[in-house]
Amino acid sequence: MSSLCRIFLVLVLLVCAAKSSPAAPAVSCETLQARMEALRIAIKKKSASKVKAAGMQTELDSLSRQYTSNCAKQRGRMTIQLPPKGTKPSPPTEQVQHVQVQQAATPEEEIKRRREAINLKQVQPGDKPARPVRAGEREIAVSRAVPIEGTIEIKAAAASTLSGAVKQEISYTLRETFVGNLVISRYTDREDYAIQSLSTEIDMEQFKGRGCAQWTGSSAACTQWQRFDIWEIVEGDEYPGRSDGVVSAITSGRAVTVRVDAPDIQFMSSQGTVSLKSSCGDMFRETVSRDEFKEWMRRSKVQITREVGKNTPGCRPGSTLTLEMRIQSGQ
Repeated sequence: MSSLCRIFLVLVLLVCAAKSSPAAPAVSCETLQARMEALRIAIKKKSASKVKAAGMQTELDSLSRQYTSNCAKQRGRMTIQLPPKGTKPSPPTEQVQHVQVQQAATPEEEIKRRREAINLKQVQPGDKPARPVRAGEREIAVSRAVPIEGTIEIKAAAASTLSGAVKQEISYTLRETFVGNLVISRYTDREDYAIQSLSTEIDMEQFKGRGCAQWTGSSAACTQWQRFDIWEIVEGDEYPGRSDGVVSAITSGRAVTVRVDAPDIQFMSSQGTVSLKSSCGDMFRETVSRDEFKEWMRRSKVQITREVGKNTPGCRPGSTLTLEMRIQSGQ
C-alpha cells in the first residue's frame, strides 16, 4: 500500500471515530430544577452554619443563571405529532398536540412569563388594540394582566384534643410573600377580574407550643410534655410544588370573591415524635362588589384583617389573617 493510501485511510478512520464519539453529557433542565429546589429548602430551614448557607446561596445563584440561559428557550414550545410518511394527514382538529410548558426557575420569572403570554394576545397584527368579539352565542373577551405583589400574615393558635383534654397546642405568627397577576377581561358591557399568584417566601416569625408524649387514665391526663421547637412547610406548598393559588379571585355576577390559601405548617419536637399540623387561614374568602374591587384597583392597595379561627377545624377563635396586596396600575 502506498504512503498516500495509508494517509487517506488514517484520515477516514479519524473522521469516523469523531462522529461516533459520544459528547460530554449535559446536565438536564430537570436536574437543575431539582438541585435548585433542594438548595432553596436547605437555605430556608436555616439549619446550616452561616458559611455553609452562603455557599449554598452562591451555588443557587449560579444554577439559576445557568437554568435561565440554557432552559428558558424551552418554555412554551409546542410540538405536533405528525402522521407517518405515506399516510393521509388527519384534519387539524384531530391532530394530537403536545404542549410542553416548563416553569421558570423562580416564581418572579414564572409570573412574568404568564403575564407576557396574556398581554401578547391583546395586540392584533398592525399593532391595533384587540376588541371583544362575538363568536355565535359566545362573547370572546380581551384580557390584560397587571403585576401584583403582597403579603399574608397569620397570627393564630391551634390545638388538638383527646377525650376533651388538650393533646397538642401551638401559637404562632406566619408571614408569606407572593407575586402575581391581576387579569382584567374586558367584554362589551363589563369587566371581569381574576388573580393568579405564586409564593415567593414563607417564614415563621415566632411560635410556641407543646405536645403530649404520654398520658394516662380515662381522662387522658398528660404525664409527659414535649416542646415544639421545629417547624416545616408541608410538602407541595412551596414553589414550584405549588403552581398557583396563594391568592386567587373569580368574578360571579355582581361580586368578586377573593380567596387566600395559606400554607400548612407541621410543628414537631426534637425530643420525640409529637407533631401538630396547623392550617389556619387556608379556607379564607372575602366577597366584595365589583365597585369595591374597582376601588381597590384605583387605590392600588388592599389591606384587610379578618378572623379565621371560627370556620377552620383545629384553629382557635381569635386567630387572624391579614392580606396586603399592591396592584401596579397603568401596566
